[in-house]
Amino acid sequence: MSRPLVLCAFVLSVLVVGSLTASAGNTVDRRTHRVSGVVRASDGTPLPGVTVSLFLPDGSHSLSVSSQSDGSFVLDSPSTDLSTLRARLIGYEDLTVEDLFDDDSETASNRRKTLDIAMKRASGWDLEAQRTGDHLLDMLEWDSERDALNFRMMCTYCHQVGTIGFRSPEEPVDWEVMLTRMDGFAGLYEHTQEVLVDKIYRTYGREAEEEWAPFVAPPPPSGADLEATVAEWTLGLESEAKIHDLEVGADGVIYTVDMSSDAILTLDPATGDREVYTIPGGKPFGSDIERTKGPHSIEMDTDGNMWLTLALSGEMAFFDTKNKTYRVFPGHEAPRPRGGYPHTLRFAQNGDLWWTDAALGVFSLDPASWNADTGRYDVTFYELPDKDQVRGGGSRGESRGVTPYGIDVAPNGHVWYSKLNGQRVGRVAPELPHDHPEKVVEWKPPVHGPRRLHVAPDGLVWVPGFASGDIASFEPGTEEWAVYPLPKGTAALPYALNIHPETGDIWICGTGTDSMLRFDPKTKTFAEYRMPTRVTYTREIEFDSEGNVWTTNSNIPVRHVENQMGSVIRISVPSPD
Repeated sequence: MSRPLVLCAFVLSVLVVGSLTASAGNTVDRRTHRVSGVVRASDGTPLPGVTVSLFLPDGSHSLSVSSQSDGSFVLDSPSTDLSTLRARLIGYEDLTVEDLFDDDSETASNRRKTLDIAMKRASGWDLEAQRTGDHLLDMLEWDSERDALNFRMMCTYCHQVGTIGFRSPEEPVDWEVMLTRMDGFAGLYEHTQEVLVDKIYRTYGREAEEEWAPFVAPPPPSGADLEATVAEWTLGLESEAKIHDLEVGADGVIYTVDMSSDAILTLDPATGDREVYTIPGGKPFGSDIERTKGPHSIEMDTDGNMWLTLALSGEMAFFDTKNKTYRVFPGHEAPRPRGGYPHTLRFAQNGDLWWTDAALGVFSLDPASWNADTGRYDVTFYELPDKDQVRGGGSRGESRGVTPYGIDVAPNGHVWYSKLNGQRVGRVAPELPHDHPEKVVEWKPPVHGPRRLHVAPDGLVWVPGFASGDIASFEPGTEEWAVYPLPKGTAALPYALNIHPETGDIWICGTGTDSMLRFDPKTKTFAEYRMPTRVTYTREIEFDSEGNVWTTNSNIPVRHVENQMGSVIRISVPSPD
């Protein structure tokens, strides 16, 4: 099948409409417009776990729920503008209904629809297009788990592997160009570099697709997995956006950083309004000029202003949310012309800003130390231990470079960080003298590829194992680890996690699985919530004052995503009893 036909088949699979009947409902709720009903298979059997979504006609906003164990669903929308309905379940054809509220059966302020939806089993290309990233990644066969870990570490940190967009090259030479560019950090083992082009082509090339074993759809979600309501807003330019991180503003606005546009992009969820704030010296929004700043991480201070790492230029930035003005400044005395690669930000309880630099180490600054004459803050650099200065688990690291990565501040003021490629989790004790042996200490975690960690209110350090498909907790007092494998295993690619401030649940990015996960540390159980958009690659998790969970879809390149757009996602689940 040629590429134009592949794309055409995928688009058509989204537009197929099955059997549906509609009638006016009896319940009136003056605050919302309601769509409810039952989803069934074509034989009349109720279908649980169907993602039922309402979309704006242009697809820029959606609201989704899951059908329950009896196939029923209820969707409350604040507006009849959300008038396109789609029902989706892996193993069945998508069902789409346009202009749902386009009738005069009820008043404009109290529209109700009750639907009886029948979904047909998918087959052929309709079914093949539903393979998720974890299923596709697991198609690759490796001679050893060590080689598999190395591939997951080096070739999945920007995007899912094996999806339709990933499979776009049609000739071996195209795969070679793409894979050489992907291995920009030169972290793949040499013996893997020698065979990778052939291996990828034999697994995902056009001829290989024809030889795949038939796709068997997984069981539908059930139980707690059906609890979430998911809202999604597209953001940024089509086929270009790289919406990396986000922050929930004190004003209720969602602030994101778009690495491809050198800008903060904002979303007001209440109105749907979107704004662009280009970083001084950065690429003009929508232009063909090469990006120069590469904003990566964003955090809010106690005054509601935003701080950014500018990874490409090796700089930092401050954004005044009231005046909409920037201050760009160096984060350190750069040891090379471009500087380092400032990565992830967090604020300490005393107001100090801490960040990792993936090329250099850990830094902090006092926001009150700004010197207008020099254009600088007082910055402190923390030299990290080398590979032999580690407690427990041996000294062996992963590959070239150590890559200081995630960072968080514990309730006692200690700063915890990860070394992604060095396979380390470390702690800085700011109160100790710089020459104190306990000033900076590191441990080798039992998970592989520690990325964006967080510290719970009880002091437990929670760490995602990106390449090993698990999470772990670390008790600093006893130096003991506990490991919890994720439901989808090594292909889950958990990029980040965060601890819910009210429930204490651990929320985890199902980066390779088009999902978000919630782990209850008391019961040691997982809930997994499917996201409505195919190829949803998440990197960061934040919470708002109402307990909602926020993340972004930032697959890079964004053309791999079903709608070729970046997005902001809000997940809401009922509060525990």
